[in-house]
Amino acid sequence: MRGIVRCSVFLLLACSAALSQAPAASGFRALQVDAGKIVGEIHSFQGMNGMPAPVMAGLPGLVRQFKELRVSMVRTHDVMGPTDIDAKFEFTNKNLADLIPDPVQRAGVVKAGNASIIFPDENADPEKPASYNFGPTDKMLAAVHASGAEVYYRIGRSWGANTNPPANFDKFADVVKHIAMHYNRGWAKGFHYNIRYWEFWNEPGDVFWTGTPEQFYSLYAKTALALKSLDPTLKVGGDATWNPSGDGGYRESFLDYCAAHNVPLDFYSWHYYADQSADPYDNVRMAGEIRGVLNAHGGSKAESILSEWNLSSDYSEKERAEVQGVHNAAYIGAVLSYFQDAPLDYAMFYRGDATWDGLFDLQGRYFKTAYAFKAMGKMLDTPMRLAVEGTDTLGFAALAGRSADGKTVQLFISNYAISPEFMHKHLPDRTNIVYRDNVGYNLVVNNLPWGNKAFTVKRYRISKTQNLQLVEGKSESGGSLKLSNSFPTDTIDLIVLQRK
Repeated sequence: MRGIVRCSVFLLLACSAALSQAPAASGFRALQVDAGKIVGEIHSFQGMNGMPAPVMAGLPGLVRQFKELRVSMVRTHDVMGPTDIDAKFEFTNKNLADLIPDPVQRAGVVKAGNASIIFPDENADPEKPASYNFGPTDKMLAAVHASGAEVYYRIGRSWGANTNPPANFDKFADVVKHIAMHYNRGWAKGFHYNIRYWEFWNEPGDVFWTGTPEQFYSLYAKTALALKSLDPTLKVGGDATWNPSGDGGYRESFLDYCAAHNVPLDFYSWHYYADQSADPYDNVRMAGEIRGVLNAHGGSKAESILSEWNLSSDYSEKERAEVQGVHNAAYIGAVLSYFQDAPLDYAMFYRGDATWDGLFDLQGRYFKTAYAFKAMGKMLDTPMRLAVEGTDTLGFAALAGRSADGKTVQLFISNYAISPEFMHKHLPDRTNIVYRDNVGYNLVVNNLPWGNKAFTVKRYRISKTQNLQLVEGKSESGGSLKLSNSFPTDTIDLIVLQRK
């Protein structure tokens, strides 16, 4: 996570002409699904930042909700003490004050955070279990395990903590190895969670790291080699850059260092927030650029992981309605659909709990954005991906799938458009965007797997007034379906066809 306003990370892709939004055409969008044509598998991009256990006092536990959303992976970043190795929190830290302006709440976070870090005494012996404070982190990771999600362990510090390099790089790497021993090998009364992914640091060169790039490379190399010495099958990578379209020492330079020094790099991680464009397809274009950079700089075998994304990185009170509302829900729906065709291995939304930019309120109730993830999570029940015609890359997105037993076909349709108010304030990255035929859809599904037998049709909607509620239910028969519905922008439909 970064500050309230990010600079555009698409300077290489940006165009100078202005984006236009013409009035919507009167026609409906023609969508066609061939239920007999399997084109691949629907992959889960249900990863989250934010924990199912409360990271601050007054927040709800969300294990049940994470299960309902089918959260697949949880990144241990900004947990504010637990999972941090050597973080130090101070009440007067400006970044922490910006994030938590209430002094009483901030004081509580500082106290709890400093009491929760894993290796509190930098002079302690890394070989001794007594040197570690595993308890608070144990509770956090137990909740992730209970939710059914995989832990994606971020090595580093939370927002608002110290940013200086560790004093002893060799000791730091040894501590990380022992943390992996605790959670994967049962060391120090630990666990066997089989944590595969170990991400080194978060957004270096910004507000999380004030050392030099060269110091960063050295610490990464020592940490990666320490983890590999424990278990060569662990996936180690980084560097969770905030600026994926520029080097700044942490893209090409980092990759070149790893290649030249034979340092393991199983994945490269990066972040993208659409503050400057609000364009849902930016994530796909950025993923393509990252893949090209990896291939050109010795990382052709490295996975690409988007470890933070959202419509906005603005965590201020004035932006809250936008990031929690139906416009962002439609954005999420479009992005999740587009991810299916991106050169991307995993993605983790920022964030999935009840804190800033989260999916739930303080009672654990869903925001509109949470319903978008819940709807997409249901698509994993029909993982055999079907061909869909009639979508675009401007926000009118759709995904279709079939169950392995051939008894269920599902469609996820999202209608998102960049708002005129946003376009007047920011320069776009794509030009000449005109929205047409996006006030409704005429859907045709052919070659249903049950032939002429009877089936049910259930349609659920997310809109300004509906929260994934059943809005249509009927029975049909035969090998095809025709369905026509109005479908304004900022709407998601989940359509479920099931053989009787």
